[in-house]
Amino acid sequence: MEGQGKAPTGLVDALVPVAEDLIPLLRGRIPRGPAIALGRLGAPEARPDMFGLVAGKHSVMDAAESVVFSRLRSLGDGLSERLLGALELTLDGLTVAIPDEVKAAVPGPDATPESFGFAMVGGQNAETVTAVRLLDQLRPGVSELVMRLVADVAERETLAPLLAVAPESTGEAELAAEHGAAHLALAVAVAVLVLRRVEAPLLAGTSAAVVGVALGAVSALLSEIPMPAGYAAALLEKRRAEYVLPASASCSVEVREHRFTLVEGAALGETDFSGNGLAVAVPGGIAVRTGLGEGQLGVSILILEEPPDEVNLGWWDEVVEISWRAERGDATFGEGSPHGSRTPPWPGDFRVRVHAIGRDGEAGERYELVLWQAPHGPDVVHKRGDRLGYAVRGEPVPDIEPPPEAGYRWIDESALGDAATVTMVRGASPEEVLRAFGADPAEPEVAEELSQDLDLDPWVSVLAVEGGVLAVEFNGFQGSCPPVLKSLSEVGRTASLFWSIDALTALSFADNGKVLASFELGCAGEIEDGEVNEALSGLDFDGYRDRLEKGLVAIERYGGYRLREEDVQRMSEEAVGYRILPHLPELYPEARNPDGSRAFPGNGPLDADTDRLAFVPGETLRDLAWRAASAVAENTGVAADAVVAAALAERRLSPAAELLARRSQLRADREHAWLWEAIRGATNPDPLAAAINALSAARYAAGPAGESLLDHARRVCRE
Repeated sequence: MEGQGKAPTGLVDALVPVAEDLIPLLRGRIPRGPAIALGRLGAPEARPDMFGLVAGKHSVMDAAESVVFSRLRSLGDGLSERLLGALELTLDGLTVAIPDEVKAAVPGPDATPESFGFAMVGGQNAETVTAVRLLDQLRPGVSELVMRLVADVAERETLAPLLAVAPESTGEAELAAEHGAAHLALAVAVAVLVLRRVEAPLLAGTSAAVVGVALGAVSALLSEIPMPAGYAAALLEKRRAEYVLPASASCSVEVREHRFTLVEGAALGETDFSGNGLAVAVPGGIAVRTGLGEGQLGVSILILEEPPDEVNLGWWDEVVEISWRAERGDATFGEGSPHGSRTPPWPGDFRVRVHAIGRDGEAGERYELVLWQAPHGPDVVHKRGDRLGYAVRGEPVPDIEPPPEAGYRWIDESALGDAATVTMVRGASPEEVLRAFGADPAEPEVAEELSQDLDLDPWVSVLAVEGGVLAVEFNGFQGSCPPVLKSLSEVGRTASLFWSIDALTALSFADNGKVLASFELGCAGEIEDGEVNEALSGLDFDGYRDRLEKGLVAIERYGGYRLREEDVQRMSEEAVGYRILPHLPELYPEARNPDGSRAFPGNGPLDADTDRLAFVPGETLRDLAWRAASAVAENTGVAADAVVAAALAERRLSPAAELLARRSQLRADREHAWLWEAIRGATNPDPLAAAINALSAARYAAGPAGESLLDHARRVCRE
């Protein structure tokens, strides 16, 4: 136990009768919640405290701290403050005689130094924490003496009945509560006698030091002594009652000698995978044959009540189903596995379906285990598809030609893995591509600084490659926007693939200033252009496996260049990026039904009245739109600006106005974003869309005139 050495026998003997008297009294004052939290300290497999009372935020011990102080802080302020509140009145009214042995062993008030320093770590501290820190500075070693005395007194046989749990107690929480309360009562009894002898200045008469020292001491004790008899069985019963299906988890597992295991204990000896080439039952669990020899691999596990409805074959190379016998349950992938990755905590026969991908090395190797309770049955091989499986089974290894997308499987582990846009422009120069993006070739910047810019303005890197230019946006998307695609395709045939961390994607093709196709992967629909269809030929985007990789194959076919891993590495090493001045989003007409009503009714700047705008004459709608834009300009104080005034008077965007509208999309220039939203919205060729867009902007940016403007629009709707 922490704090070496035994206390003098005579001193321990003198404390025992006092503890016998005080334990029943103090035990009855200890709240159940903190008692449970303390009682579980010796049960590492117990679930975290439900009351949030144990918080190990201060578990790292400072070199200057006593063991007791460190232990107290590791429990968290909530527990100690609650116990102080519960015990304070009892301790303040407690009268005890200090044995002579305590007086002889513990220095009295005269031992207090004339001067001392005092410091606390952090800001606000619990009273108990402050008191124990002060005690350690005034009387070094006293708190650790209490800790040794508590441990030694607890060993006395005469106290065993007072520290034991009641025979009728069976529940996990009940056993933990009695265990924690009894030992804390003992620790408080010992601390009272020692600290009342000390009577240090600033501590005399306070219960905070008593409770704090007792908590630190009992924490050390309870962490090392055995749990009560029957606790392990009660904990298992509790876990079984609380185990909810379905359960799932993902984790990283350790691979050794080309295998990982899901077992109740250590898997020993050789494992024969020759039966199905992937998985085999072992005592208390299963073992899985991997392509990786040593290291870490990602595994997900899904535990069900019933067999899954379908067998998922599309994503995986190999899928095998086997039976295994759980002797007690709680099989894990190894020490430190997440709680959710454990199998059910009960014995029985189980089926497990093992899915594997990438064992041949050309893809990210990964596994999924689907498990449910079922009678023992024969192995079932649902799919065979990798070379390793054939070799392990001792079968002739077929010549399995990897699909074209396999050559792009490095993308997940690259700098583009989470989110990016890759654009290929044929027959163009880097300068032409940058201008088409809206970037200035004469203003390169450090890519790392651009990526860390909190303004998150768009930027792009370019690389001259065989046959054209490769443009990459790390975590950007401008290359998927129609205005950019049109601009790029005016200088060369263009294809781009965008993907985000939220699994959004866009595969686009453009030529001669026209977007030929742009769609979410798996949602292409009918495409008229023959060359786009040729680029997509044979690529199945319906499944989730290698979807990005297949998109890159389509770009390669259409753009004439194969993106290489070294291209991305080279761009990262060169670390040159260019800020993009975004193009303006496309203006779309308001969708209408055949009878002229809005296709998506019930919302808009006039709420339900917005739907009435669909039946207002076009010229009236156009006037409403520009009236709204003018109101925003007046409210923002820029109506007299020459560029703004010209746009309002001419009802169009001049090149100068378009430039300002584009700049308003950047973080540094967003002061007048709503103004340009209103003006540009008013230019929409569709009068209904123009009115709705401009009124929407005015609703937020026209100030006091906004409500009057909206009221006027409502009257127009009803006339």
